[in-house]
Amino acid sequence: MQLFAGVNQSLPGAERSADELAAVALAVTRLLRAHAWRRRGGDLSDLQLRTLALINAYPGCAPSALADYLLLSRPAVTRVVDELVARKLVARRPAAADRRRIELRATAAGTRRVDAYLSGARAALARRLESLTAAEHDLVRRAMRVLGPRVQPLSPLGADQEDGGAP
Repeated sequence: MQLFAGVNQSLPGAERSADELAAVALAVTRLLRAHAWRRRGGDLSDLQLRTLALINAYPGCAPSALADYLLLSRPAVTRVVDELVARKLVARRPAAADRRRIELRATAAGTRRVDAYLSGARAALARRLESLTAAEHDLVRRAMRVLGPRVQPLSPLGADQEDGGAP
């Protein structure tokens, strides 16, 4: 697995682990994006699908948080959200606590689209893992339980305080 020129064996333990993890994460991302591209059928763009998935994962998120997360301008995200609202995949409404703030939520149809995509993506990834032994499957699951909490953003769809950037 190579992210840049390959894993630098002379790196200290944590940095070498980070290098290898980044390489695997990139490979998984490429696999899932290829799956999304094949399955999108011209109906939703990659950006629309990613935006819908994020809104579904973080109900009540603000368009500005999506823009920060996706590294896009607020007007660009507004255009994407407008299209998702027009397709009745996303609902936009004022926040109960602060009516000046807008909240986004996936509609039932939007959630079905995300669920269909995720089940297909999960199946595509599972096909790649079929050849693992039972012990290797257990090792993967244990590694994910160890890594998961350490790589989660400190604040969903917001800036991480540790590195000053978006998750």
